[in-house]
Amino acid sequence: MAHNLNVTDKGVAFFSANGLPAWHRLGTVIDKEGVHGEEALKLALLDWEVSKLQLHHPITNELIPSWGVFRNDNNDYLGTVGSQFTLFQNHEGVELVDTILLEDPNAKYVTAGALGKGEKIWLLAKINGDIRIMNTEDIHKEYLLFTMGHDGSLAITAKLVNTRVVCNNTLNVALGEKGNEVKIKHTANAKRRVEIAKQVIKKAHDRIKSIEDRFNELAQRKVTKESFMDVMTKLFGDFREAENKRTENRIVQIAGLFESNDKNAFPQFRGTAYNLLNAITEEVDHYAGFRRTGGRESMTDDAIRAENALFGTGADLKENALEVILEATANAPRHNPMVQIYQSVEIPKSSGSSLLDSICDNHVSQ
Repeated sequence: MAHNLNVTDKGVAFFSANGLPAWHRLGTVIDKEGVHGEEALKLALLDWEVSKLQLHHPITNELIPSWGVFRNDNNDYLGTVGSQFTLFQNHEGVELVDTILLEDPNAKYVTAGALGKGEKIWLLAKINGDIRIMNTEDIHKEYLLFTMGHDGSLAITAKLVNTRVVCNNTLNVALGEKGNEVKIKHTANAKRRVEIAKQVIKKAHDRIKSIEDRFNELAQRKVTKESFMDVMTKLFGDFREAENKRTENRIVQIAGLFESNDKNAFPQFRGTAYNLLNAITEEVDHYAGFRRTGGRESMTDDAIRAENALFGTGADLKENALEVILEATANAPRHNPMVQIYQSVEIPKSSGSSLLDSICDNHVSQ
């Protein structure tokens, strides 16, 4: 299917709470704010287990040193793994998340689902600790994301992520430190390492207030032409010397989104480092290019881009952006939210390296 969600005879393996459908507008949408773990599994059609079976040679029928992972409910083949691969069931994922969230009695699952035939699954739980920027209605809601791959392609992963309410962009920033994401290999000691995951995620949860302070600091830093180009170079490399048209186009897109300021949803953030972080996130989530490889031939553009934003290079770029912007604007002039920094202008229709200079001249303060 183009959306790459798992489709079974029972329906589409996806659910969303709060009456909010995803980009594919499929699956089960409920009006409640969220549900508990076992209900999330049932709503997302994830209430099944997997088995690992040694494979046979197709000609001699002899056992070979490879094992297949199969779903127990419909016998679908999910992938080939090695002898050390240890199964981690969907319900064990819920148990892990529930254990991590023990100190947050109000936490509930808001989305869950499976991709392909069930090779990859995810669970997303809303937790306490919303981040509010400069006493406005620009709020980042905090979530715990759990993902894993039954086919061996994705480690058991738990990480804190947040979503910006105003434009519904996924901001997979690393909360300032790479250590706030925990990956556990599917090996014999995986379940023992789950204890480490609990501790690390709990510590990350405790640092949410620190991230609020950092976002608010970015909202008070003015972006100059020099700091804008510094951020772009650190994130994308020396793109102008290489004459990389694809990268240049991405930066033009980011500059336009920066100038737009989310259609000026919050005028007080115009021209700030916080606005630049949001522009990079929006470009990754909604405009970034991609390659149709690894079985993606039939997926829609939005589905591939969403998968990249959660699991791929898009997530990595967003994680790096926060630290890069903080560093590049460390000595930036302070932003006065009562003063409009520049007037909105049309993006020039020229091309080539001069376009970047023109974009910066028109869309970034001097």
